[in-house]
Amino acid sequence: MMKKIVIYTLYLGLFNLTVKAQNFENLLASGKQDASTYIGNYMEPVFKGLISNLNNGWYHTGKTHKLFGFDFSINTSAAFVPNKDKTFTFNNDDYSFLELQNGNTSENLPTVMGDESNTLILVNNRDLNGNIIPNEFLPSFETLNGIEDEIKIAAIPTPMIQFGFGLPTKTDIKLRFVPSVGGSDVKFNLFGIGLQHNLLQHFLKLDKVPIIDLSILGAYTTSTILYTPEDSNIGTNQKTTIKVNAFTAQLVGNINLKIINFYAGLGYVAGNASTVVKGNYAYNVLDNLGVQTGGTVNITDPIDIDYKLDRGVKATLGMRLNLLWFKIFADYSVQEYNTLNAGLAFSFR
Repeated sequence: MMKKIVIYTLYLGLFNLTVKAQNFENLLASGKQDASTYIGNYMEPVFKGLISNLNNGWYHTGKTHKLFGFDFSINTSAAFVPNKDKTFTFNNDDYSFLELQNGNTSENLPTVMGDESNTLILVNNRDLNGNIIPNEFLPSFETLNGIEDEIKIAAIPTPMIQFGFGLPTKTDIKLRFVPSVGGSDVKFNLFGIGLQHNLLQHFLKLDKVPIIDLSILGAYTTSTILYTPEDSNIGTNQKTTIKVNAFTAQLVGNINLKIINFYAGLGYVAGNASTVVKGNYAYNVLDNLGVQTGGTVNITDPIDIDYKLDRGVKATLGMRLNLLWFKIFADYSVQEYNTLNAGLAFSFR
């Protein structure tokens, strides 16, 4: 299951670009800076979705463990992509060698989570060998399409496994760890660490209220997805790395009604992501009429993207069913990308 979800996430990203190979190749011909800018805009919903998910699922109660108490949980988060991020604005001024063929200076184009478009983009001022050419012979490509028609819900999924352990001073340390899993072509790993500290212990009267808990949480998660194609007909030594980091600080409270627990959180989230495409990419050169000439163009390390998600506010509301040491929980978070989180936990106080 983990590998299937990882492969699905990869499909949402760069590897959807190869559906129309010539489009991808002509985009690479625009140079590293333009290609990275375009694909960074195209991929933005995946970056935001993964960051939102990695800041999720850290808690299902505001109560911390007793000393040496522990829990183990398995959960999955899904970040929902809003309609505004199914397109991005392509501005000619943002690119050195790309421009809209229709003469417009800007236009809304699909992101990976968007619809289809037949808009043409020109690779301006040079041919695939880098030579300046007359305007009437500019190579072009259709804008990269999204996958909205291929999925039922516009959401980015992320699974997680987590351990919590009670330390002195009513503080829990939380660890997320997924070793490198996958196959020879796709590998995924994840590591996260967090601390959750009981606040009510510092207010003696409130600490005696049995059904109310309040704590503060700080957490960091990092995840890496590595794709190494086993067979490629357009180059050698190819490797794509997607790295995502997420940070959160939240106040967490709950009302414990024994069998049912209601919990809530409020705080800040932030994160960053990078995508690096390494290797040699070689493909047939086209003449001015789009006919293969038999030569090749060679491009090395064509994509390098850095994305930063500005700090935002996150509010969470959830419910947990307590069956002795077995817990079932679900919560919904309101933020830029709203998220749904659900899972199972085994907890021993």
